[in-house]
Amino acid sequence: MQSFPGDRNVRPARCLFGVRAGFLAATCLIWAGLSVKPAHAQIDIAPAATKTCDVMSGKRTADKQTLQYLMLLDEDAADANPVATALHREVVKQCPKAYLSYEQRRKVNNPFPAGSLVKQTPTQLTTSASQSPPDYALRCRGAQGMASSKGGTLVVDFRRSDHPADHALKPGQCSWIDRPLNANEPTRIVDQRPTAEKALDAAAHLNAGDTWTFWVVNAGNFFRVTASGQGTPTQKP
Repeated sequence: MQSFPGDRNVRPARCLFGVRAGFLAATCLIWAGLSVKPAHAQIDIAPAATKTCDVMSGKRTADKQTLQYLMLLDEDAADANPVATALHREVVKQCPKAYLSYEQRRKVNNPFPAGSLVKQTPTQLTTSASQSPPDYALRCRGAQGMASSKGGTLVVDFRRSDHPADHALKPGQCSWIDRPLNANEPTRIVDQRPTAEKALDAAAHLNAGDTWTFWVVNAGNFFRVTASGQGTPTQKP
């Protein structure tokens, strides 16, 4: 055990860190409730430094005792507190990297490692339309046998065009409005229509050679339709 003479009290109301309001308030409240101990109180420096290092590195949560140790470390050099000096030397000796990291964090924000003071619980966000994958317009020129339906599902199997859809498409071809399809993009469209009758009607129009525009999302093996319109609409219905 190591003791030091002197009867100067540690200042209990002092807040050490220029941090954001939430942490500052919590830390000040804890320190305000600490019992003030005179500087001659006995402190076993080595174990105290070990606990302080653990808090700095995030291995343990700060409590009243370790907050007192941290407050001692923040003592002004001009105060010449022998306990603070001894603790500072031992902390630097035991965990120099953790101490330097702690000091850097203390200058800009919360000095404690993320999650070591307060456990953070992630918030589950609801899926919004802005998080949905974007859809793009795919235009097709119909041909006999190109489309089929089963119940309310319309299936269109097509051939890739070598040019964008704003050029003339050949029967049975589909293409993006602004570019041709890539070789690794699917050649099947699956459209869930409102009713079986509407799916059958759309298949009949495509098989008769009509042009159709689908807004689609690449689902891997096929394009999933989000909206569609007969002809060459430029705005999504």
